[in-house]
Amino acid sequence: MKFTQCELSEGVRLHLCETDKFTSLTCKIFIQQDLKEKEATGTALLPLLLRRGSRTFPSTLHIARESEELYAAEFGSDILKVGERQILELYFQMVDPKLLPQGEKLLERGLRSFWQIFTEPFGPGDRFHEPYFSQEKRTLEQDLKGLVNDKRSYALARFTALMCEDEPFGIYKYGDLESLEHLDNRFVYEHYQNLLQRHPLDVFIVGSNLDQAADLFASLIPSSGRSVTLQKPMRVQVEGERVFEESLDVNQTVLVMGYRTNCTYLDDDYYALLVGNGVLGGFPHSKLFMNVRERASLAYSVGSSIEGSKGLLTIVAGISDDSREQAVEIINEQVNAIKGGRISPEELEQTKRGLISAMTGINDNPAGIIDRNVIGMVEGELRSVDQVVEAISRVEYDDCVRAMQGIELDTTYLLRPGQKEGANYGED
Repeated sequence: MKFTQCELSEGVRLHLCETDKFTSLTCKIFIQQDLKEKEATGTALLPLLLRRGSRTFPSTLHIARESEELYAAEFGSDILKVGERQILELYFQMVDPKLLPQGEKLLERGLRSFWQIFTEPFGPGDRFHEPYFSQEKRTLEQDLKGLVNDKRSYALARFTALMCEDEPFGIYKYGDLESLEHLDNRFVYEHYQNLLQRHPLDVFIVGSNLDQAADLFASLIPSSGRSVTLQKPMRVQVEGERVFEESLDVNQTVLVMGYRTNCTYLDDDYYALLVGNGVLGGFPHSKLFMNVRERASLAYSVGSSIEGSKGLLTIVAGISDDSREQAVEIINEQVNAIKGGRISPEELEQTKRGLISAMTGINDNPAGIIDRNVIGMVEGELRSVDQVVEAISRVEYDDCVRAMQGIELDTTYLLRPGQKEGANYGED
């Protein structure tokens, strides 16, 4: 499925995917900003605050009642991190208006409510409602402290902070405890107004008969130009492998190995890199799964993934602590095998089929259709599923080997059993 795009005003883009496949109308709004240590935690508070209430719907109860009257429409918000961008996501879904009595009126009501809930937060006009602000600060504090209870997520956050210590990518998408402690209500409110008025904003809609929805958003979103220019991700040269070890009260060791791929979404070899990653650790037939987990029985779980905007390949394995050296050795052997061209025709074709199957399966979910385009939004080039499938299909053996030969090991991180060395994420 393909999006058509138009620019409503400077920095405001509307993306429409017209389809009769679903019985819903799904809309997401994305507001982008550069990841900055000073602002990341304040931005992370916004989804929590915006859900609490607006001027027209001053509490979650009022929002729930509006949802019911719109035939169980859904309102939501979250934070995304793509490359070195922190993105505020606003979400709305309702039954396809053509299936409802007075559907056009309900569509207008739904989209106006959606826009109002997320642009006119409840409060005196120069800050958020103080009880809501205090309560959601505590909620975010509990979430940040609770990260340590999910050992894999905690290890990934610590690994990223260490590998990209002097880069925006090292900032956790939900901020940190120290910044949260000093957050001021007025500062967060002014920051949100700045995001709404000056930062790039993209509206994605999936559904049928979208002309009315498009016209409504054109009338709702102010046409004033958005002046903030966002930065491209920092490119870093690998100067040699770095190794970090930390201890925590865990039952197994979490091993994370990070590679600079020297290849990103806009590069010619991007899909060859995706296929190479799939051969390495993206599927149950991959080299990491077969050799580290199945044959050597060294890992409870193991796999690899690509961050296509920043240009990183990350391997994560859950292992017993006494097998960490052997696990690293076998992982290195698998990476070197691919770099050396030891990819069988069966591995290559099975991986391509798996990637294509996963890609075409996205067409069965309207939210997924939008989400797979977020990296394209960030990079300024949306690609349809058909384009991606064609690009994957064209990847040959030589392309895959060449792309994987470009990856360089930057950082190895181990979270090992032992006495706690540095409490929660964000604390020293």
